[in-house]
Amino acid sequence: MTLETAEAVEDLTMSTDGTAYIVTTIALLGGVLAFYYFYIYNNPDESEEEEQEPEEEKYTPMEPRDFTLDELRPYDGTEGKPLCIAVNHIVYDVTKGRNFYGPGGPYAMLAGRDGSRALAKMSLDKSDVRDEWDDLNDLTPFQRDSLSEWEMKFQTRYAELGKLLKTREKEE
Repeated sequence: MTLETAEAVEDLTMSTDGTAYIVTTIALLGGVLAFYYFYIYNNPDESEEEEQEPEEEKYTPMEPRDFTLDELRPYDGTEGKPLCIAVNHIVYDVTKGRNFYGPGGPYAMLAGRDGSRALAKMSLDKSDVRDEWDDLNDLTPFQRDSLSEWEMKFQTRYAELGKLLKTREKEE
């Protein structure tokens, strides 16, 4: 080591302005963070146990079929029943979204119903959830776009069961 380098190191370690203290503190913090990351965070035995989520209730998906409004109504999640919602005349099994659509959830009013108009209007007003067939012809272009976006969300998140029928034709 040259005399100049030795003097620089001595000046750094003997300085009274706290530079050496800051450098030492940063080095120690870096070491602690590296230890935490490599030992604790990446320890495969412990992290797998901690990350395991409790098993959800076993649920058997419903069989695909078409529904009328009356046939859809019982699927509101009460008494442990599955949850279904119709969006743009397509019925989806939303049981895995029980926290949202089940009893007590923020969108429970849509369960077992045709939620198309309410979703299109971005409304939780009960008058927008109708008990009769809704052809949705009076929706504005903006509301139609909104409904299409909701339909895409439901398609990616929930199982499609079938169509919402205006009436069921009688078999002869």
